[in-house]
Amino acid sequence: MNLQPEDFWSYSQWFLRDGAFLESAALKGIVLFVLAVVLGLIAGYVISSSRYGSGEGFFAVARAVRDFFKFDLPGTSIRRILALARLSFKEALRRKVLYIVGLFVVLLLLAGWYLNPQSDDPARLYVSFVLTATNYLVLALALFISAFSLPEDIKNKTIYTIVTKPVRATEIIAGRMLGFVGVGTMILVPMGLLSYLFVVRGLDHTHLEVVEVRELPGGGYEGETDYVQFHSHTFQLNEDGEGVTNIVRGHRHVVRRNDDGTFSIGPPQGALRARIPSYGSIRFRDRSGNLQEEGIDVGNERLAGGYSSAGISRLIGVSKGSRKIEHGYVEGGSLGTAEFTFDNVTKERYPDGIPVDLSLRAYRSYKGDIETGIRGSVTLKHPDKAIETNPVAFIVDEYEVDEKVLSLDMEGTDGNETRMLNVFDDLVNEDGQLMVIIRCLDRAQYLGVTKSGVYLHPADNTFGWNLTKAYGSIWLQMTMVIAFGVMFSTFLTGPVAMIATFVCVLLGFSAEQVFDTRHYIDSGIERGGGPIESMVRLLRQDAMTTQLDVDTVAAKVIKTVDAAIVYGLDAIATALPNLPKMVETAEYAASGFDIFGALLARHATATFGYVLLAFVVSYFILKSREIAA
Repeated sequence: MNLQPEDFWSYSQWFLRDGAFLESAALKGIVLFVLAVVLGLIAGYVISSSRYGSGEGFFAVARAVRDFFKFDLPGTSIRRILALARLSFKEALRRKVLYIVGLFVVLLLLAGWYLNPQSDDPARLYVSFVLTATNYLVLALALFISAFSLPEDIKNKTIYTIVTKPVRATEIIAGRMLGFVGVGTMILVPMGLLSYLFVVRGLDHTHLEVVEVRELPGGGYEGETDYVQFHSHTFQLNEDGEGVTNIVRGHRHVVRRNDDGTFSIGPPQGALRARIPSYGSIRFRDRSGNLQEEGIDVGNERLAGGYSSAGISRLIGVSKGSRKIEHGYVEGGSLGTAEFTFDNVTKERYPDGIPVDLSLRAYRSYKGDIETGIRGSVTLKHPDKAIETNPVAFIVDEYEVDEKVLSLDMEGTDGNETRMLNVFDDLVNEDGQLMVIIRCLDRAQYLGVTKSGVYLHPADNTFGWNLTKAYGSIWLQMTMVIAFGVMFSTFLTGPVAMIATFVCVLLGFSAEQVFDTRHYIDSGIERGGGPIESMVRLLRQDAMTTQLDVDTVAAKVIKTVDAAIVYGLDAIATALPNLPKMVETAEYAASGFDIFGALLARHATATFGYVLLAFVVSYFILKSREIAA
């Protein structure tokens, strides 16, 4: 997986943006909260005015604001909230929502038949499936129970049994949200346990025998395992009869030679992992060896310039639509390099060697030898001195993480002298920094690297805990959808509230496409235009990249309407939750990377902010309407 620069921010960098508060998440939250409260007051005023007239409607909203701060918020009772939550919980259970767990079990059974057993990375396939299936099922459940509950109670007049008692609007809303979150949590727990068992059991297998063994002249053995689950392994054992197989389909096995001459093969290792990567800073050198901020652009991955959302996004900070080059490319057979500088390289973290994981991309300017692949090399170097090890060559594998463990003692050069170098004595500077240099060895070919494509790998976390954090991200998404569903249900009917919530979720997921369209409209690039222009092109069967073939007045009208639509969607999409970023958290677990705490903390903060915002808006709308009407 490739991370964007903002993914490397710590929680404080994301929340406060040192030296750039105007682009911080804190300011964005404040602005969104103020705008949402204003919109909530306006909606409350419209509802009250339709019933009581404009003058009395204004006083009704004013009384609601007064009651919120003077009576309802200070007088809110935790016991009454819990009682209402328990009522909402029981109500949701009566709607047979627990059947969704049974549906999930059926999906797992079907997946056991239809998931491709010959996949190059079955662990990624299995984990992606269970997380994606859980995500869609739980979000659909949250959408349904939150949008229909309050309108159904009002329609059936069962709400009278609550509002006729000394219950405040704040308690009704908080109780609904808390009860539905409780139902979702009760469903997520068994789904998470079933997912863990499904993945672990689905990937578990045993190679029973060694089909070919050869004794090596210098001692030791090499051979091949039997063919199980569409794959086999080769292995090499030392003189003591111990070793590991090669990595196939993301895992390997420990092999031992027994005293009786037979061989035992252990269970699979490395398939289900949670790597804790240590990322460094990156810089490039061009073909002449000159330092550059970016690598070579091969022309197939750069969006035309960096950009940020317009309209409201300029007011509230960093846009979701900002783009960076995915890969910077290093030219082969030249002085071009990608140099990574890593911090905190100590003997305690790396006692047995320097584990370097490579996830690179290859770009061919000509066909070459497509069977052997493009060659690269990795070199360890002192950040401040001309001391570096001899390069270690490798063949680029674009579809797997190439895990290498470099020895602490390697031959290299110290100026003009060739000698044995020790990583900690000769290559790590006083600040604990170490430089790793990536080169492409094949002339006129290119290696693509990103900041996240080369990292040190000091430790692993447990897969079970990482899967739990992935489900925690799903829980946050569910909570956010429930909050929006309850908010819309305070003034809309059930079906309409569900559609409104679904549109918010859809716009959150489609934000990137909206930002791309707005960028092309801003830059004047002919990419089919906005929705009106695209419809005209479809009807006329015109190509996307040609000039719109209509008269000048019609073209101006079309582009003006398109700009208004796209800028409006841009403002809405920027204000809505960035659900794609939260969904992408599952990609960490599927790719075998530990979901770091700062990322979950950022998602939790955003979720709390949107839930609080929905709570306040719901209060003003519910307070302004006549339940008995």
